[in-house]
Amino acid sequence: MSSNNEIASTMSTVSQVVSQLTGDGFLVNRVIVGNAQRPTIFLFVNDRCRALISSGRAHYRYIGNHCRIKQGAFEFGGCCVVWSENLIN
Repeated sequence: MSSNNEIASTMSTVSQVVSQLTGDGFLVNRVIVGNAQRPTIFLFVNDRCRALISSGRAHYRYIGNHCRIKQGAFEFGGCCVVWSENLIN
C-alpha cells in the first residue's frame, strides 16, 4: 500500500512527464497511477509514436487472450507509456 506522500510524489512526477510528452508532440489519453510505484500513461497513437518504434526507443507488445491488442510501449521518467495500435485477429 502506498502512503499519501508516495502518491503525491508520484502525481508530481506524472505531471512533469505528461508536460514533457505534450511538449514533444504526444497527446495523452489517460493516466493510471495504481500503487504509485509505476504509473502508466496512455497516449493517442500518432506519427511520433511510430517514429519511436522505428528508432528502437519503443517496442510493440501484445496483450489480451481472446482479443489481442498491439500496444507500443516505452519507459519515460519512471512511467510506463503505452498506446494501442490495433486489434489483432
